[in-house]
Amino acid sequence: MKGKIIAIMGASRSGKSYLAKKIAKEFNAELFLEGEEGEFPTRIVEDIQKNIRPLERILWFRDMLIKRYVKALELKKQGKNVVLDVFWLSNDLFFDVLLEGFELELMRERAAIDRMLLPFPDLTIFLKTSEQGIRNFVTLGGRSYDQSEEVLIEQLLPINDMHEKFFANPPTGLHVLTIDRTHKDFDREEDFAEVLSTAYSALRSID
Repeated sequence: MKGKIIAIMGASRSGKSYLAKKIAKEFNAELFLEGEEGEFPTRIVEDIQKNIRPLERILWFRDMLIKRYVKALELKKQGKNVVLDVFWLSNDLFFDVLLEGFELELMRERAAIDRMLLPFPDLTIFLKTSEQGIRNFVTLGGRSYDQSEEVLIEQLLPINDMHEKFFANPPTGLHVLTIDRTHKDFDREEDFAEVLSTAYSALRSID
């Protein structure tokens, strides 16, 4: 199989990074992760925790994700597989939750330009997650900035809803494999084998 880019999408705390690590190992792929709390600037952590300065948060993540995606495209040209736990399109699904007015229009225009210039991954795996699933992962994840009920209600759950709406009617050219996370444990051999089998089938169908 020639070089492929596989991206994992889903709401915050849906288990994207964990699945990305396992798939990258299986595909002998380069791995790009969004990062954990200690890897984000202190100011960005504060933005999330206090739900302030949303535009700078959106811009910081947008720039970081595009830089990583450009590297992923370079690796793909070299015939290498790449797995990302988010990619540049992920950022767009935060707009309507965090922004309004002129700032919202500003980022929508920038997002439209990004879509014209950047290709989609070869395969996007969407982790569909329930509210209870997000609550469980918040507890297990141990991030200090998303432990409060306020962050859950004002940010995590609305962003989860945006993902569900988006993937109910994804854009043309975005090849999506939806995995319902509700009763799946990727540490369970049969659950992970099912994901791999469907991912391989999806990639063969678009080769």
